[in-house]
Amino acid sequence: MKFSGLVTGLAVAGAVSAARIPNKKLPTTKIANIEVVDTPLVRDAVELIKEFIPLQPYLYNHLMRSWLFGAAAFNNNATLKASVDLELHAIGTMLHDLGWDMRKDTKWHSESQPFEVDSALGAVAYVKEHKAGCWNSVRLEKMYDGIVLQGMGSYLAGKNIDSNWIVKSVEFEFPGPRSPLIRNEDYDTILAEFPNDTVFRGSNETFTYLALTKPAGTRGTFIDYFGTAYVPGYGEQSHVAFDLITGGAEMEKKMYPNATFVSHL
Repeated sequence: MKFSGLVTGLAVAGAVSAARIPNKKLPTTKIANIEVVDTPLVRDAVELIKEFIPLQPYLYNHLMRSWLFGAAAFNNNATLKASVDLELHAIGTMLHDLGWDMRKDTKWHSESQPFEVDSALGAVAYVKEHKAGCWNSVRLEKMYDGIVLQGMGSYLAGKNIDSNWIVKSVEFEFPGPRSPLIRNEDYDTILAEFPNDTVFRGSNETFTYLALTKPAGTRGTFIDYFGTAYVPGYGEQSHVAFDLITGGAEMEKKMYPNATFVSHL
């Protein structure tokens, strides 16, 4: 994949593409007894992530659970389901961790971008290159934002419902009690078909691999913790913002010794 130009393409894409029709009736199927949208774009995304199974079966299961947990919540709330772009949600959740791919010949990695950005750009490229991917720029941006902001739910206030629900669906994977938004029987059928028995060991290995193979894309992110813990020579954890501000404060004192600053702490 060529990452150059994708961000620009994202900004201007879709001027002649069809916009989403919110209430359009989409075909459906059932996976793990959960009703899900069943378009060519979605079916091919499922086949795409199946490619992770030989090396990272935990990644395939994680991506499927993220999609299905969200879909189960929608099925339990008709008003919510009618408000969400179901195809966008399916693609955004299934492809939200493309950047975890540990295959040597992967096309989902850049050398210097965080995996969240690689994943978002990869998902955008997948839609744009697919013969059925006639999304406009608004849909592409919603998906991009939902993928990039995964794990950052506190930053989503005021964001659109589609970006929010990509993140929310991924968060159903986090440790803790089951969500009341999803029926227990739906949890059970999803986990039976896509078990989560190695997801944390797999995540630990993946994050270590990313720190080892593309440190320019992990420095300054939470993956620093894995690099400093497990990768010899990775170096100390970065403190980019802290170092910038504290270093700048000391420089400021020297450059402007007569400036008045009153602390209120």
